[in-house]
Amino acid sequence: MIMEIKNLKVADLKPYKYNNKVHTEEQINNIANSIKEFWFRQPIVVDENYEIIIWHGRHLAAQKLWLEEVPCEIAKWLTAEQVRKLRILDNKLNESDWDITNLKIELDDLGNLDFGDLTFKVEEMFPELDFPDFDPEDYEVSENVSWFKVVVLANSEDEVALIKKDLDSLGYKYK
Repeated sequence: MIMEIKNLKVADLKPYKYNNKVHTEEQINNIANSIKEFWFRQPIVVDENYEIIIWHGRHLAAQKLWLEEVPCEIAKWLTAEQVRKLRILDNKLNESDWDITNLKIELDDLGNLDFGDLTFKVEEMFPELDFPDFDPEDYEVSENVSWFKVVVLANSEDEVALIKKDLDSLGYKYK
């Protein structure tokens, strides 16, 4: 099977009338801002009549950006039944949990991420990371103290105890 990708006019693309995914305004804005920064890393998939099979959210974002053309894969080889299955499966099969440990490592390595125009904060996007609330006012300190936030990954309670012991011995305060 050969993937045929063509730039098609946004106005020619037809949303599937029974699209079963909901796209909020916030999500559409985020997709639009992602397209502005990274362009299309995956084309919108359409049938021969330019009816959208998958990536309705990208189509909505393209409209919001007033784009004239977008990259599309024309999936001519799919049967009508396969198209209907793909619409459902693509949405469902892309849902998964995060590997929180790897995500924390990635975010730590990247430092202070600037997501630019995206309308979320890392803490809001990944509430499962359990970012501790940190308020320097909770501590009595001298004027020459610098505050910074560090996330430490521990594999066990024993490791946590060792890390706390090391921090205590170095005179660090923690929550």
